[in-house]
Amino acid sequence: MGTYRVTNVRRELSKDGSHKHIEGVFADGVHYSIPEVVESISEGNTWKTSIGGFEEAIVETAYCHKTNCWLTPYIETKPDSTELDNLENLPES
Repeated sequence: MGTYRVTNVRRELSKDGSHKHIEGVFADGVHYSIPEVVESISEGNTWKTSIGGFEEAIVETAYCHKTNCWLTPYIETKPDSTELDNLENLPES
């Protein structure tokens, strides 16, 4: 199985216009949609954020984390010792 290191994200406006959520990620310069990442994780591949020497595992979550947003599937990182590697804090491409 492979390991993908995510360095950037692409965001889009939610359907209700209340916020932007992640539409996809970039690993080694290649864009992957959230459904593609989720499918890859379910196949046994590892996805991680990678920035400034920090890494954090990307996992599937049921929905976008914003209140009243039901975008599914969605992905996230768990908070750890630094916010730099949190998926929501990665630079946008």
